[in-house]
Amino acid sequence: MTTAAGSAPATVRIQPPRRAWWKVPFQVLGRAAANFVEDRGTQMAAAISYYALFSLFPLAILAAAIFGIVLRDADVQARVLDAIVGVLPVEDSSVADQLRSVGDHPALRAALDLDRAVDPRAELESILRELYDVQESHHRSIKLIDRAVDHPELGSFWQTTGRVTPRTLLARYIESRIGSGQFRKLPDVRLGARIVIEVIATWAMHIKWDPTPEGFEPAAARESAIAFLISGLLPDP
Repeated sequence: MTTAAGSAPATVRIQPPRRAWWKVPFQVLGRAAANFVEDRGTQMAAAISYYALFSLFPLAILAAAIFGIVLRDADVQARVLDAIVGVLPVEDSSVADQLRSVGDHPALRAALDLDRAVDPRAELESILRELYDVQESHHRSIKLIDRAVDHPELGSFWQTTGRVTPRTLLARYIESRIGSGQFRKLPDVRLGARIVIEVIATWAMHIKWDPTPEGFEPAAARESAIAFLISGLLPDP
């Protein structure tokens, strides 16, 4: 542009094109969505949720084991355990049910309060079915807990409540019924109780992870195992 003599050249300012203000939020959201996809946001969110959920389970077992050692009162232990499992964010509640019921054997405990059984066969069958139900109904949760045995601080809960307690109660029960003449005598009562627990655990839980399954029907396995154990404990008619 030509200017008058002796005057400074005029400055021409070019105004940038104005963007519509209402487009800015959509542009921000679009860029955010693009970055989310590029950074694999869905996969990262799923991974965080997965590990966060399953880390609560061993922590709950650890807490239950610690409180079981510190708190000797059974009622206090039950209330603390209920409080722990009550905050688990699991809709299926299988983990919470397992923590609550793994050491609860009402039929077995009720039988221990009696000196003799009115019907030894019916009483024994009820106890065996109760033990089988716990293992079969919660076999996935029990398998997870069972694998925590490699870590003593996590496995102590399952070792005590899930294995030692039922074996001890069952041994007392068998010994009581042998003393009353309603069960056949065994060379070693504690070993007999352990055999019962192991047979139930094999067919109610471990068989489901058998690398070479033979196609047994769960109902047939259940009835066969229970019939086998009853015949082994009751005297010949």
